[in-house]
Amino acid sequence: MLRPLICRQNELARLTQVVDIATSGKPQLAVLSGPRRVGKTFLLRHLIQAIGPGISAVYFEANQAAEVAQLRRFGEMLAAVLDPEEASLLQPFGSWEHALNFCAAIARTRPLVIVIDEVTYLMGSTTGFASIIQTVWDRIAPLANPPSLVLVLAGSATAMIEDTLSYSGALYQRPTQVIRLKPFTAAEAYAYCGQPEPEALFEAYAACGGYPLHLDAWDFDRSAGENLLQLAGSPGGLLLEDAVILLDRLPDPQSRILLAIGQGRSRRSEIANEVGSRLERPLDSCLRTGFVSAIKPIGSPRKARRHYRIADTYLRFWIRILADHVQRIEAGQGEEVLSHTHGEWQNQLGSVFEQAAREHAIGLVRSGILPTGTLLDEWWTASGEQIQVDVLGLLDHRSVVIGEAKWQKQPLGTSDAGGLWRALRYVPDPIPEPTFILWGRGGVRQDTTTSHILGFGPAEMLAY
Repeated sequence: MLRPLICRQNELARLTQVVDIATSGKPQLAVLSGPRRVGKTFLLRHLIQAIGPGISAVYFEANQAAEVAQLRRFGEMLAAVLDPEEASLLQPFGSWEHALNFCAAIARTRPLVIVIDEVTYLMGSTTGFASIIQTVWDRIAPLANPPSLVLVLAGSATAMIEDTLSYSGALYQRPTQVIRLKPFTAAEAYAYCGQPEPEALFEAYAACGGYPLHLDAWDFDRSAGENLLQLAGSPGGLLLEDAVILLDRLPDPQSRILLAIGQGRSRRSEIANEVGSRLERPLDSCLRTGFVSAIKPIGSPRKARRHYRIADTYLRFWIRILADHVQRIEAGQGEEVLSHTHGEWQNQLGSVFEQAAREHAIGLVRSGILPTGTLLDEWWTASGEQIQVDVLGLLDHRSVVIGEAKWQKQPLGTSDAGGLWRALRYVPDPIPEPTFILWGRGGVRQDTTTSHILGFGPAEMLAY
C-alpha cells in the first residue's frame, strides 16, 4: 500500500481523466516531466493504483540497458497483465514500433494503460525513439475505430523532453496532456512534512527546496545546523551530491548558464561573458525546464530588460552555499565551510521568505482579503534611486498593495511600516490608500497593524 499522496491531487486527477477519456475510445498520449526527486514515480504509482477494474496497466521503468534488453523486459511485463490467449500471441519485440503496435492492437478489445517512466533512457538507447512514438500515434489517432490506449511518457531529463515537445520536436502537438511536475511551494512542503514548527520548515525548505525526498531526509527534531552538516556538509550527503548529478546530466552550455546565474550574473550580457558561447537555445531550455526564471518589475514595459534568476530553491542553495566548496567538504571540512558561508545561508533564507510572501499574497487575493484581480510580483526602480519592493500588487495598472518581507527574529513594527510609506512615492500610480503588508519571521507587532496595514508571521504564511 502506498503512502498517501499529498499536494499532487490535481496532477493525479489530470492523469486519471486521461484514462477515463481513453476508455471512451479516444487514445491518449500524456507526458509527465520534472527533475529528479520531484515525485514523478510516486505519482505514477498512485495512478496505477487508482485505475479501476477492467483496465489493464503496465508500469515500465526504463534504464540504461541496451534496446534489446529493454524490449525483452517490457514484453515480460506486458505478458503479465494479458489474458492467456493474448499472451500466446506475444512474440519477442524486434523494435519499439512493433511493441507499441502490439499494445494498440490489444487496446482495440479493452482499455490498456502503458506507463513508461524515465523514457529519456529509451531516447538514448533507441535512435529516433520520439519519432517512433510520433509514427505510431499519427497512425492510430485518426482511425475511425481507434484503440482505447493510454501511453504515459515520464522523464527527469526535462531539457530533452522539452526539445521533443518544441516546434521542431517529434512530439510537437501530439500529447493530449502535458504535466510539468514542479517542486513543492513552501506551503505545500509544510503540508507534506506534517506541519512542523513553521520557522523550522522555512529552514528546511531553504536547503531542500520542494523536493519530497530531500524533505524526507530532514530531521525536524534536530537543528538546522545539524541537518545541514549531515546532508550538505558531509561527504556523500544527499544535498551535496544531488545537484552534481543534476548538472552532470545537462548539456554543458546549460550547466554553465545555471552556475553563472547562481553566482550572480543576472543580465544576459553578463551570462554570455561568463559562459563564452551563444545563449539563445540553452538559455531558452533552462527557462522552459523551470530551473531559471526571467524577471522584470511588475508593470514595466514589455521591452524592459529582464533579469535572470535561479528559480529552483535547492539548486540556488547548492550554487550559493556549496558549489565552490565541494572538494573541501569531501575532505572533511564541512563544518568550516558552513560557518564560512553563514552569511550566504541567511541571504538564502531571506530570498525564500520573500518568495513565500509573494505566494501568500496570491492566496490572499484568492481568499478575498485582497482585491480580486490584483496581479502580484516584485518591483524595483529601473533607474535613479534604487528602491525595491518585495511584493507589489497592481489592479487596473495602479498600485493597490505594497508589501515587505523580513527574515528577522524581532517582530516588525512601525519603522518597518514607514519603509512602505517611503516606497509609496516611487511605485507606479498608487491609489490614495493602498494596502500595506508586512511579513516577519518574528511576526508583526499588534500596535503596527491597522485596517490598511496587515501583518503576518510564518504560521499564517504557510497555512495557504
